[in-house]
Amino acid sequence: MTPRLCDDFLKSTKARFIKGTHHCNSITIANGVIIRREENDYTLITRVEVFYCPNSYKKYGDIGINGVILETTKQVFNFTIPSNVEFQNSAAQKDKKKIYFLNGFLISNDSLKISTKAIKRVEVLKSNKYFETQNNDSTVLVNIWTLTKKEVRKSLRKNKCSY
Repeated sequence: MTPRLCDDFLKSTKARFIKGTHHCNSITIANGVIIRREENDYTLITRVEVFYCPNSYKKYGDIGINGVILETTKQVFNFTIPSNVEFQNSAAQKDKKKIYFLNGFLISNDSLKISTKAIKRVEVLKSNKYFETQNNDSTVLVNIWTLTKKEVRKSLRKNKCSY
């Protein structure tokens, strides 16, 4: 990925993301499922296609702002969709509207598939972290991370993302 190009593109577009979650890692999609690269058995990959921004943003929306690696593989992944991801105090949030994010970027596709092994942590945030829902107590933000905190910090240091 070219961080500077993605940086400039993000500033010029209306990407929707949670304040304070910025990183420069691309996502990997294998057979339509978002995975971590470590899940891959590279001997089973049959095709790889790389989308750089702005093409990845046009095709995959906000989650593709940092680029997408698209793989076709003979491997099968267990997956879930964002609305089925369990998080702490989900019963207490039952009546609230939920807006789902992947690594801080808005998920606009309700049928997005995420590998169950790829999910590293899930954060439930107050709506004031997202500019479109400020001061709305009936909305919660559910941020699904496929990156560890250490990986996000490393990405920020290495690529000096400034958005």
